[in-house]
Amino acid sequence: MPSQPGMPAAMPGMLAPEWPAPTHAPVRRSAALALLAEAVHGIHPVAHWSATHRPAAHWPATHREAMSASSPPPSLRTSGHTSGQDATAARPARLSLLIVSESEEFARGLVTRLAACGLEPSYMLAETPSELSRLITEEPWDMVVAESEAPGMTWQEVLMLVRGVREDVPFVLVAPTADEGLALEAMREGADEVLCADDWHLGPAFMRLVREAERRRTLSVHWREINRDARQWRGMVESTVLGIFRCRPWGELISANPAFADMFGYPSPDALFAAIRSGGAAGVAPGATMPDGWLPGGFLDRGTLDRMLNTLRDEGEVRDFETTARRADGSTFWISVNARVQRGTTGEISGIEGTVEDIDRRKAVENMIIRAKQEWEKTFDSVPDIIMIMDADQRVRRSNMALGRLLGLHPKDLVGRHCNDVLGASVMAGDVCAAIRAMPWGESRTEELYLPSLGGHFLVTLSPFLAEGQFDGEPGREGAAPGTVLVAHDISSRKQLEARLRQAQKMEAIGTLAGGIAHDFNNILGVMMGYTEMSLDQTEDGDAQHRRLTEVLAAGRRARDLIRQILTFSRQEEPSRLPLPPLSPIKETVRLLRATLPANVDIRLDLADTGPLLANLSQLQQVIMNLCGNAAHAMKEHGGVLHLSLDAVDLDEDEAAARSLPAPGGYARLRVRDTGHGIPADILENIFDPFFTTKKPDEGTGMGLALVHGIVTAHGGAVTVQSTVGVGTEFEVLLPLAPQAGEEAATGADSAHSGSGLALVVDDEAPLAAIMGAMLEKLGYRVVVTANPLDALDRFRADPTNWRLVVTDQTMPGMTGTELTRQVRALRPDLPVVLCSGFSEGLGHDAAMEAGVSVMLAKPLLRADLAAALSELGLENGKK
Repeated sequence: MPSQPGMPAAMPGMLAPEWPAPTHAPVRRSAALALLAEAVHGIHPVAHWSATHRPAAHWPATHREAMSASSPPPSLRTSGHTSGQDATAARPARLSLLIVSESEEFARGLVTRLAACGLEPSYMLAETPSELSRLITEEPWDMVVAESEAPGMTWQEVLMLVRGVREDVPFVLVAPTADEGLALEAMREGADEVLCADDWHLGPAFMRLVREAERRRTLSVHWREINRDARQWRGMVESTVLGIFRCRPWGELISANPAFADMFGYPSPDALFAAIRSGGAAGVAPGATMPDGWLPGGFLDRGTLDRMLNTLRDEGEVRDFETTARRADGSTFWISVNARVQRGTTGEISGIEGTVEDIDRRKAVENMIIRAKQEWEKTFDSVPDIIMIMDADQRVRRSNMALGRLLGLHPKDLVGRHCNDVLGASVMAGDVCAAIRAMPWGESRTEELYLPSLGGHFLVTLSPFLAEGQFDGEPGREGAAPGTVLVAHDISSRKQLEARLRQAQKMEAIGTLAGGIAHDFNNILGVMMGYTEMSLDQTEDGDAQHRRLTEVLAAGRRARDLIRQILTFSRQEEPSRLPLPPLSPIKETVRLLRATLPANVDIRLDLADTGPLLANLSQLQQVIMNLCGNAAHAMKEHGGVLHLSLDAVDLDEDEAAARSLPAPGGYARLRVRDTGHGIPADILENIFDPFFTTKKPDEGTGMGLALVHGIVTAHGGAVTVQSTVGVGTEFEVLLPLAPQAGEEAATGADSAHSGSGLALVVDDEAPLAAIMGAMLEKLGYRVVVTANPLDALDRFRADPTNWRLVVTDQTMPGMTGTELTRQVRALRPDLPVVLCSGFSEGLGHDAAMEAGVSVMLAKPLLRADLAAALSELGLENGKK
């Protein structure tokens, strides 16, 4: 075929383009696709050649495939006769073409030229726009070739359609003639090459385009990988919860991720940088002045930033730089910054990159832990019990303030000391340090131990201190515990109270015994006093016999008072306050004390008649005995003088207030003075405290003066003390005088009572019952005496209206006096009943009155006592 005008001659070794005659032989689509796959992927399906290579007359009109000349490609011709390596080296470059043309001749001529250049082209022909749209999306074409006059559309539309689907596929526009304007326009529109159909360098151009397409595909793969990695990294940066930032060496922020912006309360990084560019501040209204010292954007103050930049310049990085920052709403929170500098080629700092973490919640937890630790330490030190933690060598690791206060040291000064140095090595078998050494691992024990260095008895609990990694309940193992926790509760006071309780129980037992003895003694004393009183009636005044009997009766009265004191001491009789002249109790008490005091103590009395006190005899005597006993103890070594004085004083309001007395008026003043060693001034104010004593443990309990103070105060009085060391001590007791004096009934008061009628006397002691009957007969009554309460009840039931009076004992076999009273009062509600008792535990005045008793009298009785009681009941003749 001749060359086209204006085109150079064919180069040596290149075939001139031969455009075959326009024969439109149909080709099967499957065969075309198979050959297209061979061209694209380098597959040589020799086994399928006979099945897919058919005469052109059988190919579809729109899907054609052409080979160079009319014979199979060289690869097909030689695939069975060359080695794999040689075949690969000789294999032509394969090329899949999408040709946009309505001319089959144009397509065949093009592939012929390309095959002559050593290429192995396969193609499909797109004659309509719909075919082009479908084919460009279905196959990965190496190149798209279009005639300048495309079927049904312009080459510009073809180019736009191809670029819209496959932007990286080379596009070659083939013009019928050389047209520089067309070439320039096509290149501007995006074509990769513009060639003439008969151009001599059409083959090399296609080869260059194939290489460039391969290079572009390789670059495209690399670019896609780079873009994929970039998208992944950007996604990681934008989706991480850590704030990531970059800033200039002086701290100006130049980029940040969304987490950074969100952390500081901005919806996006753009909003953050907009606030920075505008010079605004977080939490500050637009137009308002930004707080001094804060950076643009208001999320960090300049001072904090300078500290961080200085560290970065000095060390090249910062780690866990914790500080407070501001959010957009003005609230503050804690952040942690990790950053490092970026350096240029000359080593200068070109920028800073780092991360920011919101640690506000962690800080809150840390503060909670700190507060919990502080609260634990305060609790540890405020516990009054001793707490000490020791290691396996019994050296102190930690102790609380309770131990430090007892030893006079700070707990820190005890750290490292041995157990024996802190608690003292006890001479007792229960040495606490030895107990710790003997304690099995994992077990606790509690014992009462005496700690010498602490000077007292303690309830000590020893528990193993679990080391790190161990847990409570871990199986036992050989060897000592890794540590020990010692908790010691001071039980010294409890031990003293226990000793006092045992003493009190012994005293209670003695009191109970004394009460029982007093009951029997009362009965004996009643018989003696009764018969003595009856014998006195048969003597004349002035007679020697009368004088002797009077002394016997006086001794009986003193014995009776002594029994009452014993009953009060044994708590079988409630203390009552009655008008009481103090002279007699003082003299009686001193007389009892004289035998118990040392012989080198001289007792001197200076007692004046003050009038009666409203006091309890037993308690008054207890006050005197305690004060005199303390005075005697102060003089037991060198002796001295014990001086008691009694007088009456009248105090006005100022004097009463000065002595802490409740009211002014008349008071009896009792002063007890000794010439002993005196009381030091530093303990003088503590002598009335319970259990305070300077005596040895076997010499006193410290309750004597406290009891004195309590009794005197309860009587409405006051007690004061003055003491000089080496000179002596004086106690002053002020007790209010009774408003009216009461005198004991005279011996002859019975003459004022004269009764009549039938009286029933009941007492299980027959002599007492007989004496009681004789007294009533002397007072004018007719008497029926019985020792059996059941017999008395039967007698009374026989004729209840016949009786004028019932006198009964309380404690009797078969029936008590209160039970008998209920029985007779049920028959005669108006019957007077006199209840006599020398000892009745649990029977009080209110209980007796509730049972129907008219009056209670204490044994032993004198006729005058009985006469006074009957007169109070109105049983005299003419009254009832």
